[in-house]
Amino acid sequence: MGHAENDGLACDASQPASRGVSWFERSSLVPAGRARGSAAGETRINRQSLSDWYVDVPLRNMLRFGVPVQLEQGNIATERRPDGMSQHQADKAGAPLDEATLDKIEGLVFKDDRWERALKHLNAEPGWGKEAATQLLRRGAETFGFWQLPDEALNGLVGQLLQAAPKPSTGIRQWTQEWAKGQSMGDLEPAGPLNCVVPVDSYRTAATSMTDNEPRVHVSRTIATSRFSHTPTSDGIGIETDRFATNRVLRGSKTKMLDLPDWTGHFINTSYLRMISYGLHLLVFLSCLGYASDLITNKYPNAVTLFSWPIFFARLGGMACAIYSALLFLSMSRGLLSLLSRCLPKHGRNLWFTFLDSHKDLHIECGKALVFYSALHTVGHCIGTVPGVLQKSAEELNALLGCAQEDPPYVMHLDLSIFHWPRCPLLASEKPMNFTEALFLTLPGLTGFLLILVLGVVAWTSRHRYRAARFEVFWNLHNVAIVSWPVLLFFHGSQGWIGIGVPLVLVVVSLPILFYAVSRIARLLRYYLFVGRAVQILRATTRLGKDGSMNGALTQLEISAPPYLWRFHAGMYAFICMPDYAKLQWHPFTITSGKDDATVNFIIAGIGDWTQELARRCLNAAEGKAKMPRVALDGPFTAPTQSAMDKKVLVAVGAGVGVTPFLSLLSTLMAQLLAGHSELVEAHFYWVTRDASEFVFGWQILRRWLRHPVLQSRIFIHLYNTGSTASSNLPAFLFRQAVKHQSAVDLEHFQSSLSEWQAECQIQNPGPQFPWCWAEGGREELLWIKCPSWQSEGVADKFHRVGTKDDYVSSSSDVNADHTAEDGRMIPVTFGRPNFLRDISSIGKARPEINVHVYICGNDTIVQDLTSVCQQCSAVAAARSREDKRPLQKYIVHFERFG
Repeated sequence: MGHAENDGLACDASQPASRGVSWFERSSLVPAGRARGSAAGETRINRQSLSDWYVDVPLRNMLRFGVPVQLEQGNIATERRPDGMSQHQADKAGAPLDEATLDKIEGLVFKDDRWERALKHLNAEPGWGKEAATQLLRRGAETFGFWQLPDEALNGLVGQLLQAAPKPSTGIRQWTQEWAKGQSMGDLEPAGPLNCVVPVDSYRTAATSMTDNEPRVHVSRTIATSRFSHTPTSDGIGIETDRFATNRVLRGSKTKMLDLPDWTGHFINTSYLRMISYGLHLLVFLSCLGYASDLITNKYPNAVTLFSWPIFFARLGGMACAIYSALLFLSMSRGLLSLLSRCLPKHGRNLWFTFLDSHKDLHIECGKALVFYSALHTVGHCIGTVPGVLQKSAEELNALLGCAQEDPPYVMHLDLSIFHWPRCPLLASEKPMNFTEALFLTLPGLTGFLLILVLGVVAWTSRHRYRAARFEVFWNLHNVAIVSWPVLLFFHGSQGWIGIGVPLVLVVVSLPILFYAVSRIARLLRYYLFVGRAVQILRATTRLGKDGSMNGALTQLEISAPPYLWRFHAGMYAFICMPDYAKLQWHPFTITSGKDDATVNFIIAGIGDWTQELARRCLNAAEGKAKMPRVALDGPFTAPTQSAMDKKVLVAVGAGVGVTPFLSLLSTLMAQLLAGHSELVEAHFYWVTRDASEFVFGWQILRRWLRHPVLQSRIFIHLYNTGSTASSNLPAFLFRQAVKHQSAVDLEHFQSSLSEWQAECQIQNPGPQFPWCWAEGGREELLWIKCPSWQSEGVADKFHRVGTKDDYVSSSSDVNADHTAEDGRMIPVTFGRPNFLRDISSIGKARPEINVHVYICGNDTIVQDLTSVCQQCSAVAAARSREDKRPLQKYIVHFERFG
């Protein structure tokens, strides 16, 4: 860059700089010259002449170097100050902008006109029309998993793209038409004379009674599920109105969390788990303290004299290791746990289920405690027992050791002298002379070293990161430890120096080992008796991942149930082994079939080597490249979902493949409701997934629900799609924008129809098309779709299906999919995440006399979110209970936990 020497202002190097001439004085650069009448050092420039400047930065430089400039606008001269503000702006700098002005500016600044620009360009295309818009929307819908949406679902969206007159969607019009003509709920049996004034602020699900084994609805004066209030009340705690209950309001409660009821269940939060584990650790510690005190003070009073006080902690740690070893085996004895779950008394059932369902958490806690007490036991012997053995004579030691006495202070006596090394009574020539001999030339020392080695390896490989990366190594080492640990414990305690006469493992651990062995033997029997014969994959359905690979693939298996050694209840899970791939790997999966179904069904996500290999083999079988993989089953075992069968108000949340336990629960609840054997009052099922194609795996249950109005009066299914796509994907963008604009039209239609529906003096079912999120005051975006199935257009080429028997008809077979009028009914799918705080608080307020049980099968984020929601709902319920002097309503959370 060249520089003018006189004034130092930057100019373009392409212009010749005359030496000693100011940049302002060059007539070639300032066409108008210096304005007359201007003050010294000031330049007056006409705004219209700014475009004639050769240099594009003079004005900024003049301001930068402190040269005042005036811009002429007609007769008004605006002085530009060095700070960039005009004098007029400086005079008004202290005047605040009002909200209307800010909103106007905000709208102009943040306005997103991509939708308008896209419509402008599309409408300018010569071939643009209804057919082109439909194809474009179908392409965009496939991005979110909606394959081949029917015309009924696309009509409103196509109208948005073509900028036609807005019309409500087919789904919302179906709901309007059905309630207008009086949608039947089956055999209605009013409970006495009905008042024609139906309250508009409260709806509740009708109760059901059965006559002659046929579904009959015994309706109340108010219908629907969640309470829907219109007028808020100010109670100092929060807003009573459900539709206005926001996070801010509920979090604003002044109720202390310490005063809340017990809202947690099945160890949903760390504080509750910590309380239970502390109680267990305290009980074990007190038991070991009593054992060590009795042993050292009563049975071996001279032990402290010879070995000092560390011997007390060594014996305490030894008993603790035995107890925690027993608990490790008990917590993994799934057969015993399943048997206990079937024998639980009704009184206190939730507490017992909480204890049984926490077996994996207990297993981990016991493993950590075992490491601690093993260290205590080892250190106590190393600093007390070993120095005493090395320093004392053989005669002094024999006077204390139980195995060397004629009348030992044993509780029971078992002759294990064959395992004594060194022999007892001790001989001076065989007594260890140094620490190395005490460690490696004695049976207690050598087995103790091996026990520490086994424990350290198992503890290291049990870390979550290592287990996730090398599961097979983790599992194989566990299998080695299952056998070697109790054997080494037996030899370690067989010396009988200071003890009760028998190794502690025989007294404490033998029964738990027996229970665990029975479970493993049952697994072996199921494997060798049924694999490849009685247990076979009858049908497999595979849906590849988004990139067409096995990563993220979903595989549905329909397997023939074992003829015996199999007792199934809804919500249980089972282990699957694929022996042709890995004989020792058994993986747990929730059973999705109902109690009365003929097959054992699973939905398995391809998120690891084993699951992806299963999907690959099923796909090869569907393409005729290989045979169906052989599988073995072990189980079924109890899971938290089992306890949902006897709940009156239930909320189930399944994220992605986490919906699997609730498909089984839904199937069983539907069968019980139709048979009149269920006390269910209200159940809400939330299916949250990123890919809407996963809804196909539950199509038979959805269709059954659509077919029976009595089920719709008790069970409410909420489908949510949380998928997203790249911002540069035009079809996906247009699809989502069309859904957004059409939802605004449908919402307006729904709000106008809702008031009429509320005023109708008739008892009716809201219907499957009813948008509950809108009824609670939300403004979510909805799309109404038909119930998907394997027969739906566009689904067959996305799902690869294969069966092993031509004459096989499963519970989910297309043969059972008889086409009825319900097949044309549409159900809403909501885009985005559910507003659990709004929904669960509404459900709870609709049933203030009944506890709300929330079941979750999803990732930790969803679990934490729902935990927080239940905390807030409990705070409001506790405050309301104190205000109204009524029984306390609890919000109890359960979540799936496998081991």
